[in-house]
Amino acid sequence: MTYWTIADDIAVAVLVVGALCMYLSFGLTRMTSGAPRAWYVIIAAFAVLFVRGIPELYLDIQAPASRVDIFEETILLAVVVLFAIGLYMLTRTFQKQLDPGRRPY
Repeated sequence: MTYWTIADDIAVAVLVVGALCMYLSFGLTRMTSGAPRAWYVIIAAFAVLFVRGIPELYLDIQAPASRVDIFEETILLAVVVLFAIGLYMLTRTFQKQLDPGRRPY
């Protein structure tokens, strides 16, 4: 039997947005040719966050006692969404700077 709650929905959203952050960070790393090397650390941080969430979510679904706290997951979701927005904005900025057809003002 599985036990699914709203906290589990939020935990899944955190995993999805965390994966998006890893993808955007990897894209920025390719776009900037690996400079600065801090992008690798940022990608690793999102990977650790992603890997941490999978067993926690699995155990929460399998057990009747909630292991996932809705308040903590909501805060984590807000943080990850803000990271994703920031990474998206950085990606757009780098793309505009690297676009050869763009005229300087």
